[in-house]
Amino acid sequence: FVKVILKRLEDADILTDGQVAFCKHDASTPHGEVHGYAYDAEEDVLALFYFVDANDDTPLMTHLEVASVGKDVIDRGFRRLEGFVKLAKAQKIAGLDESQPAHELVQLVRESTKARRAIALNVITTGQVSDKAAMSAARDGFSRDVWDLLRLARTCGGTGDDKLSIDFQNEYQHSLPCLVNEKASDGIQVLFTCIPGAVLAQIYNTYRARLLERNVRSFLQFTGKVNKGIRDTVLNNPARFLPYNNGLSATASAVTLEDLGGGMARILRVDDFQIVNGGQTTASIASCNRRDAADLSQVAVAMKLTIVPEQEVDQLVPLISKYANTQNRIQEADFSANHPWHIELERLSRATWTSLRTAEAPRGTRWFYERARGQYPDALAAEGTTAGRKKFRTENPSAQKFTKTDLAKFILSWDQVPHSVSKGAQKCFVDFMGQITRDDRKPPDEMELRRIVALAILFHTAEQLYGQLNFQGYRAQVVTYAIARLSYAIQRRLPWKEIWDKQCLPQAFLQPLKTVLTAARTVIVNPPGGRNVTEWCKREECWSQVLSLKLSMKLPEVDDGEETAEPEGVTPLTPQERAIVDVVKFVPPEIWLALAKWAKSTQSLTAIQRKIAESLGKQATITGKFNRRLAKEGGVLLAKATRLGWVHAKLSRNLVESLQQVTTK
Repeated sequence: FVKVILKRLEDADILTDGQVAFCKHDASTPHGEVHGYAYDAEEDVLALFYFVDANDDTPLMTHLEVASVGKDVIDRGFRRLEGFVKLAKAQKIAGLDESQPAHELVQLVRESTKARRAIALNVITTGQVSDKAAMSAARDGFSRDVWDLLRLARTCGGTGDDKLSIDFQNEYQHSLPCLVNEKASDGIQVLFTCIPGAVLAQIYNTYRARLLERNVRSFLQFTGKVNKGIRDTVLNNPARFLPYNNGLSATASAVTLEDLGGGMARILRVDDFQIVNGGQTTASIASCNRRDAADLSQVAVAMKLTIVPEQEVDQLVPLISKYANTQNRIQEADFSANHPWHIELERLSRATWTSLRTAEAPRGTRWFYERARGQYPDALAAEGTTAGRKKFRTENPSAQKFTKTDLAKFILSWDQVPHSVSKGAQKCFVDFMGQITRDDRKPPDEMELRRIVALAILFHTAEQLYGQLNFQGYRAQVVTYAIARLSYAIQRRLPWKEIWDKQCLPQAFLQPLKTVLTAARTVIVNPPGGRNVTEWCKREECWSQVLSLKLSMKLPEVDDGEETAEPEGVTPLTPQERAIVDVVKFVPPEIWLALAKWAKSTQSLTAIQRKIAESLGKQATITGKFNRRLAKEGGVLLAKATRLGWVHAKLSRNLVESLQQVTTK
C-alpha cells in the first residue's frame, strides 16, 4: 500500500522518487519506525512516511467503512518517525544490509544535520482524521503532514476530469474582493483580485500539480533570475511583493460571488480552478514558506481570474495558458497531456487490438494508454453493468495500462539515458517531452504504438526477472540501467513484430537480460566514495560505468521485423547499414547543420558529404522518417568527423561510441 500511495503522490508532483523502506527499532529508547521516504535533492528535503491501517482489524473480503482515526494514533506515528530520526543520528541503528533502502535512508538522516537538510514527517492513514488531528504544526525542527483518506482522494485519487474546486470562504476563511468586468458575448468574464500569499501557499501545498495541470510549464526551482527575485522579495521585502510581481492568470468554469454593488464583489468559491500563468510565482512563495519559514502575512499577489464557459474549457484554457505566459520564455516541450502526440497515442491505444485471442476476449486485448490521470477507472465506471465491467477488464487488463510517466520511462531507458529516468517520474517525463518537441516528432502511428508496447513488455519482464534473482532494493534504478545497457549491446534493435504478435519477450533474451541486470546492479549499489545510491544513479557518470562493463553473454540474432519496405528496385540495407541507420535516428538535427558548417570552413569533408549533412539537417525529424540511404551515408561521415576530432555539445559520448562501433565492423 505504501508503494502505491508513494507512486500516486509522485504522479501528483507532491514528492520525488518515493521509496518503500521499512525499519522498526524497539530495542532501545526512543522507539523508532519508518515505512518509506522520498528525497528531493533540488530542495534538499527528506520526507519520511509512517502508515496507519485504519481497517487493520477488519477481515479481508468484507465491506469496509471509512474509519475514524484518533489524534493519539496520528501522534504516535509522528513519535515513531521522530524516534527513528534520533536513533539514526545517534548511530544506534545497525545491521542493515547495504542493499536495503532503509540503509540509505539512515545515511541521509545522519547527514541531515551537517547538510542542513530539512526533514518532513508524514503520517498516511486509510481512515479519516479530525480537523484537530490534521492540523499538526511544525515542531522541534520537523514539519508534519497528515494524509488521511479524504486528503489522499482530493490530492491524488481524482481522475483526469476531476474538477478542482476551491472554497475560499469555508476552507481558508478568506473571501477575495474583486472588480467584476462585464461578461462578453461569448460568455467569458474576467475578474481582478488579490490573493494573500499565505492562502496561495496553502492551496499549492495541498494540490500541487493539479493546480497547474493546464499550465504549460513546471516549477523550475530557484535557477532563473525571476525565481531568485521572487524569493528575495518574499524574504526581505514582502510588502513590496504586490507592486513588484506581475501576478497570476487563472481560469475557472464557475465562480460563486457575493455582490457588493458598483462593479465590486467578493469571490467565495471557484470551480475547475487552474493557474495558467504564475506557476513560478505560486511555487516559489510556497517553497519560501516551507523551506525558509517565511512570514507571508504581508505578501499579496495580484490575480486575473477568467471565467470560461464549461463547454469551452478544454478548447480555450490551453490558449489562455499559452498566450498568458510571457514572464519567462515558453518552450513547447512544456505542454504535456494535451499535446497532439499524446492525444493520438491515446486514440491508437483504444483502436488497436493484440492478435492473441481467448474465449473471454475473442477480439484480443488492448494496451490502455492513460493520457490523463484516472481515465482507466473512469472508463471502467462508465460500464453500467457488472457484465460490462467484466468485459472491459478482460479486453483492457489493468496489467496492460500505462501512463505518461511509464511511457517516458520505457522510451528513455531504451534511448540509453537511464540517469534521466532515475531522476523520478516527473523529471523523466519533462525530458521526454523535450525530446518530442526538439525532434518535432510527428504524431505516432500504429507501428510506433506496437514498439512502445514491446518496450513495456521488455520493461515488465526485466522487473519480474529482478525478483526471480532475489535482489532487494533499487529495482527501478537497476531495471532502467539494465535495459539501457541491453539496448546498447543490441544496437537498439528488438524483434518488434514477434514481441507484439506473441505479447511476450522471446526466450533467447531472458539470459542476456539477467546478465545485464546483475552487472548493472553491481555498479549501482557500489557508488564511488560511499555516495548516496539514488543520487549516484542520476549522474551520467554512473551510466558511463555501466556502459563500460565488459559483459559475457550470448546475444540472439535480431530480426527487428521492420515493416517499412525499401523503395522498389532498391537493394535492401545490409545488417551493418541497418545498424548505422538505427544509431543515426538519435542524432539531433542541429548536429548535421553544425557538421556541414565545420566541414565547409575546414575543408575536412568532400562537397558531397557536406551536402548530405545539410540535407539530413533540414529533415523535419530524424526519428525514422527519413531517407535511409542518406542516413547510412550520414552515419559514416559523422563517424569520420568525430575521428578527426570534431565535437559538438549535443553529441554525446555514448552516441559517438555507438557510431564508431557500427561503422568499423
